[in-house]
Amino acid sequence: MKRTDMHSSIFIFLAQALFIIVLPPLLANCFRLGALVPLVVVQIVFGVFLGPSGLGKLAPTTYSAFFPPESLGFLSHVSSLALFFFAILTGMHLDTSSLKGHGRKLGVISIASMLVPLGLGTLAGYAVSASNPQALAGRRSDLEFAVSIGMCCSVTALPVLAAMLRELSLMHRRIGQLALALAAGNDGMLWILLAVFLSVIHARNSNGDGLLATSAFIVLYFAIAFIVVRPALAAWARKSGISGNAKIITTSGIAIVSAAVTEYLGLHFLLGGFIAGVIVPASWREALLEQMQPITVNILIPFFFVSTGLRVLIDVDAPGFLEITAIITASAVIGKAVGTAAAARLVGESWDFSLRLGALAQAKGLMELVVATILLDCNVISSTVFSALILMALISTALTLPLMRFISYRNAAQAPPARAADAQLNL
Repeated sequence: MKRTDMHSSIFIFLAQALFIIVLPPLLANCFRLGALVPLVVVQIVFGVFLGPSGLGKLAPTTYSAFFPPESLGFLSHVSSLALFFFAILTGMHLDTSSLKGHGRKLGVISIASMLVPLGLGTLAGYAVSASNPQALAGRRSDLEFAVSIGMCCSVTALPVLAAMLRELSLMHRRIGQLALALAAGNDGMLWILLAVFLSVIHARNSNGDGLLATSAFIVLYFAIAFIVVRPALAAWARKSGISGNAKIITTSGIAIVSAAVTEYLGLHFLLGGFIAGVIVPASWREALLEQMQPITVNILIPFFFVSTGLRVLIDVDAPGFLEITAIITASAVIGKAVGTAAAARLVGESWDFSLRLGALAQAKGLMELVVATILLDCNVISSTVFSALILMALISTALTLPLMRFISYRNAAQAPPARAADAQLNL
């Protein structure tokens, strides 16, 4: 590459970085969007706007100049790095101790909030494959496609939900703690289901001997991670004098090896990063999250949003696009709301509490994008379905805060005057 070309590439990347990192939070603050939607929704919408669905249609010359083909590869690499660290953070957020001691109530609600949207989404996937066979693009079976849609409908994003709970001052209230525990359980079940799904996908592409060997290596990988590495890390963590840098380097090194193994086994590198986060000692997590999360969430992840936006083409004239989006979105929203609220009511919670819990479960945000990206990379879904899933994630995540506020204000309006304030705080 010539020196002038290198300078030009660096200048373009710095201009992209300025727009990607600074502009979404600036817009959110200037227009007070935080009261309506979380920042992650603003960032995702901004990423889509910068892509072919927005800038590419409104100003194709500017789009081509701002995102020349040679810059896309580098953005993709930064996006992969962002996702890698996000997967580690998600694993560390999955505090299994929060799932203990909640008994039957948490178990029933957690399973229902996962299985109902999974089942309804799978049926929606069959409906989409029947009415729009081009959605499969001839790549996978109807069953594999339908289950992939079901998984996307069952997502609840733990980090995004935590941010919303902080905004609503519900983090330390009972509903906030229960919602976090449910999201943690959902995330755990989702990654397990995704690992099994990807294993089956990979097995279909292998011959008999390859299938047996791959299955054995997958079992060996999980055994080493949880039976060998996790206890060894926990034992080392009990020693004093371990610096913060040593914790970050150790965690990152284990995550890189883990990601390389899962990628080689056909399980996708993000699963390896997630597993590495799960096995991090509990005593390290708070410090690691404090050091790693701000850079990952505020600096790196916005690059993923833009890279995702560059892959999304929201074309309402595309065959079946609006129909696919409507079916998937309805299944996701209704499945999460009904599965969570009905189960909460079944175990003795009030309808008000149950409906609020169902509203909070709608938060999908970044986690939905990650799952959809993995499915697209594995050729399970077409680009049209990928775009529909991104739009579904935006709609369902954007609905969370308005639904919560609507339910709270409705209860306050219906409550006697002396109890109106209590009705708003009875969360």
